[in-house]
Amino acid sequence: MTNNFEVPTPKEVPQPVGYRILIRPLPSVEKTKGGIILTEKNKEDQTYLNSVGQVIAMGPECYSDRKKPWCKVNDWVIFGRYAGAKISVQKVKMVIINDDEVLGTLENSDLISRSI
Repeated sequence: MTNNFEVPTPKEVPQPVGYRILIRPLPSVEKTKGGIILTEKNKEDQTYLNSVGQVIAMGPECYSDRKKPWCKVNDWVIFGRYAGAKISVQKVKMVIINDDEVLGTLENSDLISRSI
């Protein structure tokens, strides 16, 4: 599994409560295939609109109502574009979602095309 983050995940992150999951979305693309450098606004929008990320932490009640959890810490997951609450931890953008908002898992984040 590839680490696609230029900036490391902060050591201290909020611990999700209940059935919530803390996810770090894939970073945004810096420039298009044609070489056009994107603005900061475009890069910021990409980060929050991106629907693939790595599970950083899970609340104690995640998947307590299921026989088997859908994901675990360090898994790559797909989640709804507008799911959860967006936060910034030491300038690293993250999303907190409910455990039932995970739409799928990925063995490798490189499967997702990030080029524009």
